[in-house]
Amino acid sequence: MSVARPASAADVAAAWDDPKLANVLYHDWEADHYDQKWSIDFDQRCIDYARDRFVAVAGTAGWPYRRALELGCGTGFFLLNLKQAGVLDQGFVTDLSPGMVTAASRNAAKLGFAVSGRVADAESIPYPDASFDLVVGHAVLHHIPDVELAFREVLRVLEPGGRFVFAGEPTRWGDAIARRLSRATWALTTRLTRFPGLASRWSRPQVELDESSRAAALEAVVDLHTFDPAALAGLARAAGAVGVDTVTEELTAAWFGWPVRTFEAAVNPDRLGWNWAMFAYRSWQQLSALDRALARVVPARFYYNVLITGRKPGASVKDPSTKPGRIPGMPGISGRWSAVGTRILPALDSTGIGYLRWRVHARSRTTGTPAECPERAVGDQAPGLVAISPAALPAVRGAPAAEPRGDHRRVRVPGPGR
Repeated sequence: MSVARPASAADVAAAWDDPKLANVLYHDWEADHYDQKWSIDFDQRCIDYARDRFVAVAGTAGWPYRRALELGCGTGFFLLNLKQAGVLDQGFVTDLSPGMVTAASRNAAKLGFAVSGRVADAESIPYPDASFDLVVGHAVLHHIPDVELAFREVLRVLEPGGRFVFAGEPTRWGDAIARRLSRATWALTTRLTRFPGLASRWSRPQVELDESSRAAALEAVVDLHTFDPAALAGLARAAGAVGVDTVTEELTAAWFGWPVRTFEAAVNPDRLGWNWAMFAYRSWQQLSALDRALARVVPARFYYNVLITGRKPGASVKDPSTKPGRIPGMPGISGRWSAVGTRILPALDSTGIGYLRWRVHARSRTTGTPAECPERAVGDQAPGLVAISPAALPAVRGAPAAEPRGDHRRVRVPGPGR
C-alpha cells in the first residue's frame, strides 16, 4: 500500500492541469478529517444510510455477496457500512489517494474487519478478470475522467451475473442548485461572523477559512462530471452492462443539506453540539421522505443524487432464478411446485422508503400439497418489482392476488425518481 506524502508547490501547480493528480492531492489532504467534515461514522445511522441506498436501487437479492470491491473508497464509508449491514462478506477497498486507502484500512481495523486495501486507478483496476461478485462505489464516478472505461473495468473484474452499485453521484441540475446555495451560505456566514459580539464566539480562525477556500478551489478541479440519469445509464450499457437501472434522491433534502454543511465548515465547531447534529439529521430525514413523495411529479433530473446499478452478462451461480426447474424469484421452490397466487404487502424500510413484499402460495404438481413461501423483499430475485413512494402505498394495499400461472406475477408500480 502506497503512503501519502506532503504535496509540494510544484505538485499543486501541476494539479490544475492533471485531474488525477488533483484527485490524489485533494483526497490525501482531506483524508485525516474527511469523516468529521461529512459526518461519516460507522454507527447505526450510517449503516442504515448505506444499506438503504443499496436497497433503493438494487434490492436485497444475493445477500451476502461473497467478494466485494469498492472503487474510490475514501475512508471506507460505503463498503464497511454495507458489510456491517450484512450485504457482503469479504471486502476489498481501492482509491487513487494513498491517504484515503490508509484511512479506510484504519477504519476497517477499528471495526475488526480484515479488509484488503490498494491504491488503484478505476480506469485500470489491478485485479484479474471475474474476481468479484459485487463492485460498489459512493460519490466516485464524477471524479473519474473516462466513466465508460471505468464501467468496462468494473464489468471485467465482475463474475458473470455479478452486480455493481454506485450511489451519491451528482446530477446536473441538482449540483448546479447545490453549488449556488453553498456559495451564498459561505458568503453570508463568513460576513456575519465578523461582526462584533459574534466574531469571538462563532468565527473560525482566518487560517482555517483560507484553507477551506483553497480546498474548495481544488475541489472544483476534481469534480469532473455531473450526470443526467439517462445518460449515465447509457454509459453503463455502452460498456456492456445489462439490467441497468437508476434511482434519484434528494431534492429539498439537498437544498437544506448543502447550506447546512457549508455553515458547519464556516463557523467555530465548538458552537455546534449534539443538538445541532440531531436537528440536521432529523431534518434531512424528514425532507428526504417528502422528496420521495414528490418523485411522483418531479422529473428525476432535478434531484441531486443519482444511484445506478447493473450486472455483467451471464448467469450468476448465486441466482436460483437462472437454474432450470425453479420458479423465478422464489429460491427453494423447485420445478415440482407451481405458484398459484400472490398476496401483496406494503412495507417500509428504516428511511420510510416504500417497498412491496409478497407471499407466494405454491402447490405440489404431483401430490397437490399446498405450501407457502416466506415473504420476500422487493428486488429479491424479482427485478420487475420496484420501490414505491409511501404516498403510493394506499393504492397498493388492496392489490388483488395474481392469477394462477406457472410463475409468480411481476408487478410494476411507480418508484422514486421514475
